Amino acid sequence: MRAMVMEKFGAPLTLKDMPMPKIGPNDALVRVRVCGAGLTVVIMIATPGRIKSFPRIPGHEIAGEVVEVGSEVRTIRAGQRVTNHFYLTCGNCRYCRSGRETLCENFRGNVGNGCDGGYAEYVALPERNLVPIPDGVTDLEAAVASDAIATPYHACHAEAQISPGDDVLIIGAGGGVGVHMVQMARLCGARVIAAEIGEEKLELARTMGADEIIDARRGDIVKQVMALTNGRGVDASIDIVGNSKTLQASLEALAPAGRMVIIGSKPASVYGEDPTFKVNPQEFMRQAQEIHGSRYVNNSEIARTLEMLKHRRIKAVVGKTFPLEEAEQVHELLRKNAIAGRAALIVQ
Repeated sequence: MRAMVMEKFGAPLTLKDMPMPKIGPNDALVRVRVCGAGLTVVIMIATPGRIKSFPRIPGHEIAGEVVEVGSEVRTIRAGQRVTNHFYLTCGNCRYCRSGRETLCENFRGNVGNGCDGGYAEYVALPERNLVPIPDGVTDLEAAVASDAIATPYHACHAEAQISPGDDVLIIGAGGGVGVHMVQMARLCGARVIAAEIGEEKLELARTMGADEIIDARRGDIVKQVMALTNGRGVDASIDIVGNSKTLQASLEALAPAGRMVIIGSKPASVYGEDPTFKVNPQEFMRQAQEIHGSRYVNNSEIARTLEMLKHRRIKAVVGKTFPLEEAEQVHELLRKNAIAGRAALIVQ
């Protein structure tokens, strides 16, 4: 099969002919049709120690068709279209059994670093990682949904706990996760304040439903938020950028009882800056505020997200698609923050 392969740490991805994956009794072989591409992959392959063995095929937002199942597989069948959960978990610990599998006590890494991923024509994945794609949802939509839309679902519903009438700040609102966060917050009934840089991303955030736009290049984010909320602040802030400046702004923009949600952060080893921020514990306690770390989703949330797509409650926003062999070019565009919405590789 054709695959984009990383031969060693720091090496560029190259197109190679690789052996077909072998499946175990609890696995399924999936013919990949689409694989999403976002900063998670870029950061993963650039962070020392994240990939334990080489060569490695990255890519975790997969949609395709099951072509073979292992002898113990009972819930997935050949011919079925599926997407995937990208954490490799045990399914049996206290966290997996309570629907918080992202905190698995026996975590084995992610699809694309703990095992080969979807930048290939075929991938072998555990049965527990597969989620059926309903009729009416395309492979492209499903691939994006498995992370870039499901993550906003979890962040808005479980972490930010958005209610109708809330003011919500989204920092990084024009990227692959951000454009879907804007839509999801609107679905929850929020007035959305979208912060971004770059005209294309600002306009995309507005098009996808943002009520107010903040150009972070044109002044302090917190001051602009306060001007838009009569000095009160927001009920929830959701930070997708995750550097020290945006995290500090997310915290300082909160109203009393506000909830700050951190979606991700850029490691210092990759981006060369310390992503920490300062909290005044007395003020934080006085205001009864909260900080939430939002770590991906569970399988049920992926299934719910797919149903939302099926019923057209949300739109999968894909800025550009590319053939498999252009994965390295896609990563370079992502490093330059040059893609509005999600990017995806069309494999077959």
